[in-house]
Amino acid sequence: MDFTKEQLDYIDAPLDRHVYLKACPGSGKTEVVAAMVSKSVRQWSRFPSGIAVLTFSNSATDELRGRVRKHLKEPIGFPHYISTFDGFVLTRLVANIASELTGYKGKEGDFRIRIVEKTANIYRTHNSICDRKISACRYNFDLERARFIFSTGERGLDNQLNSTVFDKNIHDDLVATKRNLWQAGLATHGDIDMLALMAFKEPKLAVHFSRIARRFPVVIVDECQDLSLEQLRIVEKLSEFGVRFHFVGDLNQSIYGFRKSNPENVSKLMAKLEFESYELSTNWRSGQAIVDLCSNILGTGQVMSNQNIASVMPMILEYERCPSELLPTIRNFTQAYTNVVVVARGYTTLNRLRNGESVEGVELLAVACIGAGSGSVKDIKENLRVFAKWLAERLHLQVTKVGPHCPIAMESKLAWRKFIHESLKFMVANGAGNPDQTWSMWVRTAKLALRQLPDQVFVPAEIRKYLEALRHLNLVARKGQGAKLVSARLMRQKVHGDQADAMRYETIHGVKGETHDVTVVVSSLQPGSHLSHWQDWLRDPESEAARFAYVASSRPRHILIWAVKKLKPAERPVLAKLGFKLP
Repeated sequence: MDFTKEQLDYIDAPLDRHVYLKACPGSGKTEVVAAMVSKSVRQWSRFPSGIAVLTFSNSATDELRGRVRKHLKEPIGFPHYISTFDGFVLTRLVANIASELTGYKGKEGDFRIRIVEKTANIYRTHNSICDRKISACRYNFDLERARFIFSTGERGLDNQLNSTVFDKNIHDDLVATKRNLWQAGLATHGDIDMLALMAFKEPKLAVHFSRIARRFPVVIVDECQDLSLEQLRIVEKLSEFGVRFHFVGDLNQSIYGFRKSNPENVSKLMAKLEFESYELSTNWRSGQAIVDLCSNILGTGQVMSNQNIASVMPMILEYERCPSELLPTIRNFTQAYTNVVVVARGYTTLNRLRNGESVEGVELLAVACIGAGSGSVKDIKENLRVFAKWLAERLHLQVTKVGPHCPIAMESKLAWRKFIHESLKFMVANGAGNPDQTWSMWVRTAKLALRQLPDQVFVPAEIRKYLEALRHLNLVARKGQGAKLVSARLMRQKVHGDQADAMRYETIHGVKGETHDVTVVVSSLQPGSHLSHWQDWLRDPESEAARFAYVASSRPRHILIWAVKKLKPAERPVLAKLGFKLP
């Protein structure tokens, strides 16, 4: 790859200073970071110290590790390190001092903290709070708001809890309950950040953090706009021990407000630590019309595009009642392209698009079984995840963060994955993978198979008692669906005749960092609190809602489509001015 001057400037950026690389969508950021890391590794002379490169997802970590390997012609190895930010904080900052921080006495000499899902309903408060005893996994202390924030899974209860001012007795109960969780060797990911910040306050642990700073004097954080305030505090504390940071990203792509990321906080820290700025200002991914529209969404200055890609004006498609009405039109229009992705703010809109209405309950179980029965290797991971989620929720299992949905009772995550895999094979072998039957027949078949599951030899001893509830399981088809074929509802692979559906369906968060041939961004039926309607996206160019639209609309190389509910006359000029071709 031939690098531009902007890209080469960053590849040669100093490692002894804080640096910010501002990278617009399609700028080649990941390749440039990989080249910079590879160059630095080759020239590194500070063994056994090394460079840490941190991302915010396992997939991003794998992608960056693969790019670096391509440049180095071998895997990156000791003393260097590529991981997620969460993984770095847990394994490098907290793991070795966890027992000192939490009072956890360990288990058979193992003092590691186990990460549990925030949905786990364990270690509940002594007092009832808003008429509920709250699990320690379902709240965290928020530095920005200086109070506990609750996430119970019940919106009404969360609103009530998060708007209540608690007295000292309740506050102390929340603190004690959280400490009880930690003393048992358990924590959520949010807890790990707080444990790290607690450790920084302990003078006796300064030696520990000095050792970390010597081990990793340079830390590169990709997608820095996703840093929460707690994580930014960790960065600031490590910088006091001499660690130098490279932040890489685009503050305009900050879309993880639910994880407490805020681009203003990132900007403030960079100003405080006097980061030196570099920029990648050319979008090599998209045609100019798409790039211009993205700039208009945020009200930023013009960005140059790839002049080798034809500039095709983005377009609007309108639906009357449901986005699924547009599927034939979209398929017909995009049939010349192989990478067509339909994007929406949330799964509810996506499910309505694929099926005309939401897929839930027993249908999720059917999706997993029928998907496994299709023999598609590509979809097996998703089928395993869906089945594990359905089973854990049906049996009310308390689960860890990994697994997927692995019960706390299971020591081995691998054993859990094998069990889920064998269980799906068993379901398919007993007829639950066959979509060519009515829903009444299918639920009867699935019910009989699930009732036999506790007797199978592949069931791990740790969870056998929990599976006993399956012996009396009852499944019923959705009202009005009993006589209809399962395939008519779920097998979207057969969309018309024998033609396979080449389109992929993802959330906006799911496509961040991707490149498509065609991106179809679907607006919900009406504006609201979910920020899934086009009016929400355009109301304030500095809002997270605007950044949702910016991220989604900057994915395609060739064609951008917004699918919106039938426009009123007064709404049409708004979208035309933005840069859309209207029907």
